[in-house]
Amino acid sequence: MGGMSSEREVSLDSGRAVAAALRDGGHGVRAYDLGTGAFLPGHSTGDIPLPPAPPPESTWGERLLEAARLLRGRADVAFIALHGGVGENGMVQALLESAGFPYTGSGPSACAVTMDKALTKRVMGSLGVATPPWALLEFAGESDPGPPPSWLGGTPVGGLPAVIKPCQEGSSVGISIVRESSEWEAACSLGLRAICGPRRPRQLLVEKYIPGLELTAGLLGGQALPIVEIRPRTGFYDYARKYTTGETSYEVPAAIPEAAARAIRDSAEALYRATGCGGMARADYRLGSDGIPMCMEINTIPGFTATSLLPKAAQAAGIGFLELVERVCRLALE
Repeated sequence: MGGMSSEREVSLDSGRAVAAALRDGGHGVRAYDLGTGAFLPGHSTGDIPLPPAPPPESTWGERLLEAARLLRGRADVAFIALHGGVGENGMVQALLESAGFPYTGSGPSACAVTMDKALTKRVMGSLGVATPPWALLEFAGESDPGPPPSWLGGTPVGGLPAVIKPCQEGSSVGISIVRESSEWEAACSLGLRAICGPRRPRQLLVEKYIPGLELTAGLLGGQALPIVEIRPRTGFYDYARKYTTGETSYEVPAAIPEAAARAIRDSAEALYRATGCGGMARADYRLGSDGIPMCMEINTIPGFTATSLLPKAAQAAGIGFLELVERVCRLALE
């Protein structure tokens, strides 16, 4: 958990919740912060003994491999509660595979595909999964975003209003809804500032804004759970409204027509299979007045915080938080 991405604090919240649930369930746990390379002190007698601290000059990858070596044979599985960055783009997963250490969730290739929103959109297109019209913007160096490009109106996006967001970040970090040309430059600057890491591509995804209901479909073992409707108290479902208690209400299962619910479940499961996801995932949708669900993206490591959506969907299916965490772990060992 933890890590170095812009979603570090959310990851720490997810990791703490998972560790607490497992400890309450009688499991031994050793929490590891990828960002610091430190094992965190445990709070239960069943915890695995604390390994020594890594050399301070080591890289995050070297520290992770050493942690895996220390715990091999003493721990059954690594529960990955990382969000964004190397924790969700497949790099952590690839290193754990190279160490022969079982881990939860999707493999390296599925993580790499789904972390890239533009690549995921192309997969949706090949499957016939409906998604809002979109375009990819690339910025060289530290170039100024400037005004809206004249060619934007000639793309499938068709102009404003539009949603602008980093192509490879999550948790609604750096997202804006642009309704007027005067808002364009500030929205692009916000999106570019949210891109975490000097080697990350300076890419923004622009997609047509779809007014309507905001919905999400959690998946467990490839099977869709009850659909959740997301209702922000004000504005749209950005980072603050995702993680601030009371800023958003939820309806589970969502009160939508069965035809739309079936289309969401079917497309979410198809996208899960096509991208090679494993264990768990969450696909996000908008449902407009035409009744056609539009898939926005799919996430391989959903949150496990107090306000997170996958646990809400699981609860509606009769799966409590501890059982959800245990099932994700068992899926990793199959």
